[in-house]
Amino acid sequence: MKEKGKTWVCLAVFLLVCSFAGAVDTKASGGIYGILVPDLTSSPFYNACFNGVVEGIKKFDPTASYVVYDCAWDPAKQLDQIAQCIQQKVKAIIMIPNGSSAVLSGIKDAQKAGIPVCVLDTATTDKTYVASTIVSNNLMAGEISGEAMVRSLPNGGNVVIICTPGNEVINQRLKGFYSKIAGTRIKVVQELIVNNGTTEEALTLMENALSSIPNLKGVYTTGDTFAIGIAAALSANGYKPGEIVVCSTDGTAKGVELVKEGWVYSTAAQQASKLGYQSVQAAVKILKGETVEKYVQLECLDITKENAASYSAF
Repeated sequence: MKEKGKTWVCLAVFLLVCSFAGAVDTKASGGIYGILVPDLTSSPFYNACFNGVVEGIKKFDPTASYVVYDCAWDPAKQLDQIAQCIQQKVKAIIMIPNGSSAVLSGIKDAQKAGIPVCVLDTATTDKTYVASTIVSNNLMAGEISGEAMVRSLPNGGNVVIICTPGNEVINQRLKGFYSKIAGTRIKVVQELIVNNGTTEEALTLMENALSSIPNLKGVYTTGDTFAIGIAAALSANGYKPGEIVVCSTDGTAKGVELVKEGWVYSTAAQQASKLGYQSVQAAVKILKGETVEKYVQLECLDITKENAASYSAF
């Protein structure tokens, strides 16, 4: 999924410029926001975050415009995109970092240029130059999944974890999950890494686990994108919904659909749109010289068959 080309032709695939009527060149209102995301082409979660940012701009800064950069999972490209935002003299940067530390130098450069950076979803390891960070309570998300796994496997059993490489988000989710299965008969036998963040890779990892791990009882995955591949692997190998317990995170529309179908027992739902919306709210306050909380965590929700119908998924 990584894109290495840096020509304007390639950038045009991912660069969107969207304006609201009557933009004015002032700091607290009007002007241009830079919005940076790791992936809008395949991630419902990031799209929901982005939609929340757009709604926030409409609400809190309706005369402003915005420019959107998708780095296609390439942290080096995201660094270049921060530099472009600085050159464009955007009024603020609202971003989902591609990793917790890879773009720290770019964030520092933006702050030195007088451009506040508001981070959502993935907190940076160093928050010195970040104006505001709004994330899901990822420890809580992992705890929800751990509790769900314990409920569904009261007698314990072998479990695998399918996740992306460790960053602050993933590490917190894993910490929460392990804390809730500690002292039970649930045993994590492997942590399988999805290096490129794709459904297809998760499918392959799940098929390998099914063929190599005896008496597999459950799977914990850190994203609904991977739960889709896990469910497909189970179905292709003759399993029925619920035969192997799957606990996930995100609460996407597809994730909730898998819950309703029984392939996923629980998904720890994040409030994706709210993450984006509140990031804009924070940015506008900062531009007005008001004080904001430096670090905010939004609660996650445990979505199961019992409440899936009433949950409004993104």
